[in-house]
Amino acid sequence: MLKLVKPSKKYLSAFMRVYDDYKQDTNQFKNVQVGELIKAVDENRVGAYLKKLRDDEHGIGLPKGYVPSTRYWLMDDDNWVGVFAIRHSLTPKLKQCGGHIAGNIAPKYRGKFSSFIGAKLCLDKARKMGLERVLITCDEKNTASYRAITGLMKIYGGKQLKDSFVDGHGEHRIWVNTKKS
Repeated sequence: MLKLVKPSKKYLSAFMRVYDDYKQDTNQFKNVQVGELIKAVDENRVGAYLKKLRDDEHGIGLPKGYVPSTRYWLMDDDNWVGVFAIRHSLTPKLKQCGGHIAGNIAPKYRGKFSSFIGAKLCLDKARKMGLERVLITCDEKNTASYRAITGLMKIYGGKQLKDSFVDGHGEHRIWVNTKKS
C-alpha cells in the first residue's frame, strides 16, 4: 500500500535499491525533486540533505524567490517509489511552472498509477496545511503526468488554465481542489 513518509535515513536503504535506475534514467523530464538526493548520496552528505529539507519546510535559509515546501517520499511497504514536494505558497514563476505539488517516480514504478496515487495523497496533506486548492503543472509532453492531474481534477474538481510557455516548453496548468466537491 502506497503511503507518504517524511524523508529519513530509515528509508535510505530503500532508495538505494532504485538509485542505479535513476542514475541511468534518460527521462526527458529529468530527475526533478530526486536530483538533490542523488547528489547527497554521491557526496556522502545525506544528513545535511535531510536537515536542508527540514529547514525548507520551515522557510529557514531559503534563497530569494523560494517558498517553504514539505518533502515526502512515496513508499510501498519497504520500497522507495518516488518523491513529492508540496510548496506552501506560489510565486509568480511557480504559477507558470512548478505549482504547489511536484513529484518524481522511480523509473521502475512509472506507468503503474504511482504518480496519481502519490499526488492524491499530497492533496490530503495540502488540505491539512490549509490549502483549499493546489496548482499542479507538468510539461506539455508529459502525457502520463497530465492524465494523472486531469484525473484528480475530475475526482476533486478544479479548473484547467491556459497553458504557459516557460524556458522553451509548454506547461499544462491545472487547479485541483484538495477536498472532493
